[in-house]
Amino acid sequence: MTMPKLQRRISKEKKRNRLPGITRIPACTILLLALAAVGAAAQSSTEAAPTAQQAPSPDATPTLHVYTNLKQVPVLVLTDDYQRMKPLDTSKFRISLDSGPQFPPTYVRQEGRDPISLSILIDASKPDNQMLPRISQAIAGLAPDYLQPQDRVSIYVLDCTLIRTAYEAPANAAVLRQTVDRGLTPWQIRQRKKGSAIPCKPSIPLWDSMANVLDELAPQSGRRVLLAITDGEDSGSRTLWSTVRRRAQFESIAVFGLLPTPVFAAMNRQDRGEIKVDSSSLRSTEDKFNQICGLSGGVEVQQRYGIVSWRLREFLQMVRERYILEFPRSPTEEAGEHTIAVSYRKRDLYIAPSGITVPVASEDEKKGANTVPINSSQAPVEGSRRVLLPNQ
Repeated sequence: MTMPKLQRRISKEKKRNRLPGITRIPACTILLLALAAVGAAAQSSTEAAPTAQQAPSPDATPTLHVYTNLKQVPVLVLTDDYQRMKPLDTSKFRISLDSGPQFPPTYVRQEGRDPISLSILIDASKPDNQMLPRISQAIAGLAPDYLQPQDRVSIYVLDCTLIRTAYEAPANAAVLRQTVDRGLTPWQIRQRKKGSAIPCKPSIPLWDSMANVLDELAPQSGRRVLLAITDGEDSGSRTLWSTVRRRAQFESIAVFGLLPTPVFAAMNRQDRGEIKVDSSSLRSTEDKFNQICGLSGGVEVQQRYGIVSWRLREFLQMVRERYILEFPRSPTEEAGEHTIAVSYRKRDLYIAPSGITVPVASEDEKKGANTVPINSSQAPVEGSRRVLLPNQ
């Protein structure tokens, strides 16, 4: 499938190298791509299972071989109505691979101040988004309390085309405000000329734009997050929404959505004063954008009360409060697509893990005479259920 190229007037920056020895894991009931005998992309620090040191020879320096053994999966946990909650008893988390038996993670902690690579996609193609006039101030206000110096931010604006004004920029309030304002300049010009902003037909619609952003976010270090400020409606992309979903899963990118407040209209007294929703604000029955968010480890939230800055801060608090579940790699896993399910005992919760790419053990690692075997009592057992891929 041909992907439209990202149009921008920004000079090319070098992308950061991935940190070695880090693995990434997929969301609940989500596809997992395991690549045989390759290193995984950066997510955060993990532990490794070292091999015994080889016997030195008179003319050789002793070598210590280290293999990645520990996996991490970031898991978003909210109440059943998508609200933040108090810290949980981490001993009650359970994991299942390919519908196999449940097992507890070896270690659980909250994400806290782990470095974040955040890409923000602002949809300015529709003029009735009431968040746009205040969005630059709200995003700038995230630093330094909610976005810290170790975090990196990229800014994209979907207007008549897709504009990138920042790539892995430091989380600095002045920089964030300046780059968001620069991206919204075309929208502001149209607004001044007509008295109110007029819509434009994007040359790179929503799914195409999200795919481009995911491509540039994938190689970045830190825990990768995409925030799309949009109504979630696509206008004719060549990229399938399912392709966007799968790419986010495979690259361990959690997608969050911030939607405008739906339009409400009060009915007259003959209708008993009831409140109805304007039909123009209703989403389609198959909420594809919501599925992209939920199945990648994020969530779709609605802007409320016109306080966009409050909603953005709450979004980052959700990210910081995710749980990082660690468990060892299975010695029997094979390359291919797998599923992982995360549950919490005796609670009705919204649980959304993020996707990951897992390095499969090579034959040298499995059978090497100097390899220290992993603790088989802690290794998970995979089920026999395999992923059925859709025809696309």
